[in-house]
Amino acid sequence: MKYLMIVFVFLSARAFSDDTAKCTSNGRCINSETNAFWGLTFTPSYKNQYAIKLLDIDDSCEDESIKETDKISLPKNSYFRQTLDKDAQNANEMLIHVYELYEVDDNDNNTKNSEYTVNRYLSSPYKVCLNGKHRVQKSNYKRVGGVSNGVLVVPFKLRDGDLYSDSMIGPYISYKWEVIEILATAGLSQVSVSEVGTEDVESETGLTGALGINFEIDKNWDIAFLLGVDHLSGEKGESWKYQDDVWVSFGIGFNFTR
Repeated sequence: MKYLMIVFVFLSARAFSDDTAKCTSNGRCINSETNAFWGLTFTPSYKNQYAIKLLDIDDSCEDESIKETDKISLPKNSYFRQTLDKDAQNANEMLIHVYELYEVDDNDNNTKNSEYTVNRYLSSPYKVCLNGKHRVQKSNYKRVGGVSNGVLVVPFKLRDGDLYSDSMIGPYISYKWEVIEILATAGLSQVSVSEVGTEDVESETGLTGALGINFEIDKNWDIAFLLGVDHLSGEKGESWKYQDDVWVSFGIGFNFTR
């Protein structure tokens, strides 16, 4: 544990020790103030698959006087993240920081210009319109990072090749990287327990914990593949054949974060 704490402190110091924007020799620019180099972020982060238009934070998503030439065009394959100011996020707009992109042409001299890139994109927050006249379609970008939470339902469990109707419902928390999302859940489960020496089966309430891989299937709906264990307390748990044994299943979740 001591060594894990040392590694965590070291990584945290590396991730947040510098608040200046840097551009590398291959044209990649990163603002380390809003980007942990090892990918950890608790606020939702995104990657745009196509160039998208951003507004200054003081502009309105309903302002018809704003022309296309007045907007900031963010190059495709850039990464951006919601600001930590939760009050600034609502159903119609979100405020973001651009934290990683490749250098873009300076329109004045048509050359790659680090200073232009830093000043233009990495130095201040911008507004993404989710509704209104200047709406950015969600198909133009995808979520690639951050913490999510919701409620998960597990309809059955597979133990030693046998199927059991031991359902579970409970909260979950997950962390998403660009290609994978890891989920953890815990809750109460109804567990089928056979009485020793009889054929009677009773249903007992136990504690369940599980880890898995989560997949987004719709705006607010997920499906997860899980490995978990059940634990019963008291005499029931001491005599139960599958106490703390691993089961396999899937879960259907409702995501509160998106």
